[in-house]
Amino acid sequence: MKRLLYIPLVLVWLLSCKKDSDSDGVFNGIGTFRTIEGRWHSVEIERSSLDNKSNWEPIANANSDTLIFRNDGVVLNADGSPRCCAPPTLIINGQLLDVKPQTALPNNPLCQTNCITCPTWEMSWNADQLIISTCSTPKMKYVR
Repeated sequence: MKRLLYIPLVLVWLLSCKKDSDSDGVFNGIGTFRTIEGRWHSVEIERSSLDNKSNWEPIANANSDTLIFRNDGVVLNADGSPRCCAPPTLIINGQLLDVKPQTALPNNPLCQTNCITCPTWEMSWNADQLIISTCSTPKMKYVR
C-alpha cells in the first residue's frame, strides 16, 4: 500500500524539476554579455604585412576608440549614445549571443546615414582584454 503512495510522489517530484534558464538573454558562463559589460578603450590594431604575417600596432591616445557594452549586449559610444550600425549578434569566445535591448535606446542623429551593418562581431575575451573582429575592419584590441 505504501508503494502506491510513493509512486505518485516520485512522479510529482520528477515533473516539478525544471531546467534553470535566464529569461533576459544573459547567460552565466564564459562568453556572455556580463563578461564584457563596461567601458573598453582601444589600444592596438592588427596590421598584416605582404608576407601574411600580422602584428599589433599601438593606437595613439588621440585616435583611441571607446566602446561601452551594456549587460544586454547593446554597444554604446563613449558618450552613452547607441553605436551606429551595431551588430544584432555577438560571438564571445565561440558562443553566439543575440543582442536584445532591455530598455529603449535614444535616437542617435549621427546614424541617419546608410551604413553597411556587420551582422556579427566576433570577440575574444579574457579578464582585461577584448579583441574584436568585424566584417571589413582589422582586429582591434581593447582594454578596460
